[in-house]
Amino acid sequence: MRAFGAIALALALFAAATPAVAFQSELATYQEALSKVCQTGVTPELVRLYQETVRAMDAAGSGSGRNSNFGSVRPPDFAYLDCFQKF
Repeated sequence: MRAFGAIALALALFAAATPAVAFQSELATYQEALSKVCQTGVTPELVRLYQETVRAMDAAGSGSGRNSNFGSVRPPDFAYLDCFQKF
């Protein structure tokens, strides 16, 4: 019985971690594209990648701080405006 419980726990942890892995992949792809936003501007491809990343983060239960600097991805139009800010 103890082995069954351990297996069930391991499967539950694996299932919970699976969306987070996909979310990390989506996030890395989006961040790579976003690094060029000052040269390319906001492109349809960048918007699509942003939307895919948001969906993946929502599925993983992450990114609840959307449209802020905390716990989410920066929307492409906000990131583009940052190109013109003097820090």
